[in-house]
Amino acid sequence: MAVRHVLPTLLSALLLVFVVLALIARIRPITTMPALVLAVGSPYVFLGGVFGAMLAARRKQAILAVAAVVVSVVSLTVQVPWYYLGRPVDTAPHIELRVLSSNLRKGQADPAFLVALANNNADVITVAELTPEEVRRLKRAGIKKTFPYSHLLPGPGAGGVGMWSRYPLTILSVPRHRRVRMPAARLNIPGVRFDPVLASVHAYSPVAGERNTVGDWRIGMAGAKAQLRTFNRIAGPGAVIVGGDYNSTPDMRQFRDLLTDGYRDAVEQTGSGFAPTYPSDTWYPPLITIDHVLTHNAAASSVRTITVPGSDHRALLTTVQVPVDPTAS
Repeated sequence: MAVRHVLPTLLSALLLVFVVLALIARIRPITTMPALVLAVGSPYVFLGGVFGAMLAARRKQAILAVAAVVVSVVSLTVQVPWYYLGRPVDTAPHIELRVLSSNLRKGQADPAFLVALANNNADVITVAELTPEEVRRLKRAGIKKTFPYSHLLPGPGAGGVGMWSRYPLTILSVPRHRRVRMPAARLNIPGVRFDPVLASVHAYSPVAGERNTVGDWRIGMAGAKAQLRTFNRIAGPGAVIVGGDYNSTPDMRQFRDLLTDGYRDAVEQTGSGFAPTYPSDTWYPPLITIDHVLTHNAAASSVRTITVPGSDHRALLTTVQVPVDPTAS
């Protein structure tokens, strides 16, 4: 009988500790697998706090119940602004650039669907996990009819990346960094004074091949940070748009560390809501948000996710306002 009375209180206390640990994991740079799991689960841990508060209240453990409520509220407070409190900002005068970003799941994404989606909704496309076979399938599906310009670095498995564009591209020679691929090109858009820089990104996964590869992921994220600084230097007053699979959620400190020097995440800018992108090929809905579009000297005005047959990531369709002349007063 005594055990039955103690267990609810113990469970409530454990849930409280779990939420607190998740908040700490979110603040600190990720270095271990447990910290990774806690940080990635941050959008959901408030539910544990709520359940813990209910258990404590039922056992008339007032202090424990209040503490659980407080940490649940804190947990929600760090989540809600990112997904819901952003507001689109008009960058006038500007042109709207529609960006489609998609992970192709080692070249298994449906090429006909992807081409039709892009034809109707995009001006540029960035892709990850682009294989040589998928390049050929996309060409047969007619991608070059609407997107005649490209910068493609296909590779076996998950190693390939690339981009297609309605606008002429000038391929950039940029430094390479370990555990991340970020090819880039200038976009020649009529009426825009400074050519925007477009980049496609695929960062190494912290759990590649179901192994603990957090160390490799950390190297990749450090490389991504360095590459974003390079894009700033190249673009000058022009816009930078970097779309792709960062293998990182907003609750991972290393991802948020990318959002300096004027970079912003499209979802955080627009307040478009909590819309996880991975995994999209299961009976349950996607759970984590690891695909992103970052902008610099430009402003995202809308973001939505799209299920792509054959892929295990939802694609992002993002509208970006690119200033015509950012130096004009």
